[in-house]
Amino acid sequence: MSAQIIHIPQLLTANELIQIDDLIATAHFVDGKTTASSAAKEVKNNLQITPNDTALQQIQSIINTALQQSPLFNIAALPKQIYPFVVSKYQNNQSYGWHVDSPIMGSPAIRTDLAMTIFLSDPNSYQGGSLMIQNDQNVVTLKPAKGDAVLYPCQFLHCVEPITAGERLAAVSWIQSNVKDSAQRQILFQLNQVHGALHEQAPHAPATNLLLQTHSNLFRMWADV
Repeated sequence: MSAQIIHIPQLLTANELIQIDDLIATAHFVDGKTTASSAAKEVKNNLQITPNDTALQQIQSIINTALQQSPLFNIAALPKQIYPFVVSKYQNNQSYGWHVDSPIMGSPAIRTDLAMTIFLSDPNSYQGGSLMIQNDQNVVTLKPAKGDAVLYPCQFLHCVEPITAGERLAAVSWIQSNVKDSAQRQILFQLNQVHGALHEQAPHAPATNLLLQTHSNLFRMWADV
């Protein structure tokens, strides 16, 4: 897997997933093409909950709370703005062909630095439906556990394979980061991971403090606020 594609295991707890399942059961789904850009309309074939549905608003609230409480998400994304989550459904050979996300979304507009998919179906409950991401080296195929999330740069081409059996549910959003350059964001992520390991071994050592200082100074240098 590419270093820029971050897998976040168990972003949602079992209890949160039960709440979301109950809300999805009451929600109204419409053709996903209604929110696609002109280019994406040609390859998008799915359903999604209508934006004004109260069930969707409750799901968004649950997810946003989980994101606030996820150290891995916040370290990797360095989020500034998060687009309201869209909940999509794929069934009966539906898919989302190869595409790149719009660079600007919403009103007020945000720059889409990162995309996030949260998987809301057990991978054993459907066939096909993998998230595929074309990075600089190869194609990464992902079909993680229910409640897991995948975070990846929006400049990568990606698609959802056709569903051949069952039903795939997912929540999708886009993030404007406080650091818009993906390489700089990756450096900060790696430094944070190393600092965490050093802090466990020697929290007050000079090297630990120096690494934290270096991370902070680079973040300050690169921050887009």
